[in-house]
Amino acid sequence: MTSVLTSVPPHVVRDTTLIPFSLWTTHGPEASVLAKAELPNLRAWLAQAQRVDVLVDAAQEPLLATLSPPHERAWAQIIGWSATDGALPWAARAAVERAPTASPTGWAFITLCNWHVSNGQVTLGDPTYLQIDEATDATLFNAMQPFFAEDGIALHPYKPGQWLAQSPLLTDLPTASLDRVIGRNIDPWLVGSHVAADALSPAAKLLRRLQNEMQMLLYTHPVNDSRSLTINSFWVHGTGALPSDANGHRGAVCTHVTSSNVAETRTPAQQEPTVIQTLRQSALQQDLIGWLEGWQHVDAHVIAPMLARVAAGEPQRLVLCGEHEFHVYDSAAPSLWQRVRTHFAPTSLDTVLAVVPLKD
Repeated sequence: MTSVLTSVPPHVVRDTTLIPFSLWTTHGPEASVLAKAELPNLRAWLAQAQRVDVLVDAAQEPLLATLSPPHERAWAQIIGWSATDGALPWAARAAVERAPTASPTGWAFITLCNWHVSNGQVTLGDPTYLQIDEATDATLFNAMQPFFAEDGIALHPYKPGQWLAQSPLLTDLPTASLDRVIGRNIDPWLVGSHVAADALSPAAKLLRRLQNEMQMLLYTHPVNDSRSLTINSFWVHGTGALPSDANGHRGAVCTHVTSSNVAETRTPAQQEPTVIQTLRQSALQQDLIGWLEGWQHVDAHVIAPMLARVAAGEPQRLVLCGEHEFHVYDSAAPSLWQRVRTHFAPTSLDTVLAVVPLKD
């Protein structure tokens, strides 16, 4: 699992664009569809770029996958964090962004969610579909906050449907990312599930009990009376200790590119990547057609401007991420051999975008 993104020479400053869910895990005929994808700018990028780094996860028991998906680990490495699985401190970073004097440790995100029970299996739904407004958020915060406080966990509002939790118990607690668990059976991903049952930490035991208590509270809570999709639990994630390096305190730059939102958010010369979340929803839904449509938007509104910057003499880096791996491409002047090969045998996109499932 360990990999370090190839470092950029000190005299070269590369803008980095990271695209989560941009590699498709193929189980058969999808590869032939990907080979024919209409992504002219991506093809042009691949014709002149060099792949400089690859990470492919190895299967590992009992999860057969990492708690932190590849795009989060790549993002962490880019900004200088140690990519410790399940302990990437996104919540601590959010807390310090809001209050620079806040402690850099002991934080977690608490995200309200729907646990869907079917055929004896509990699946985590995408919290986006809950569409929690500020009034609902405030009502549930007031109802749930005392339970957390009794266990020494301070809750702080963050955004509708997601709160920041603070407690020393959260400092060294690995947790599974939302992006890893959405659409999956939650059992292997519950806090502490990556260790033996008799090795559960006090923090893991406490949070599991809190989840049970909150499920009982939410089951009869009036806020769900008129909802078609109930809010019936929460997910804890984003734990970890924020590095002391000031780079770790900077806010994330996150751009969602759609047909109606083509402006590109970019940062000044610094480590923070531009993160494009356009493909996330369709990938989590396993919607290949929607994913390809999203890629067409990315091709036109992300890759094309990258090519323009390369043409203007600005070196670029592209990080494509899948379910179990990420690939890093740096812009470079194409060699004579690359130009000849591209002319007579252009890159087939299935060899770039299609990746095989992880097997034990």
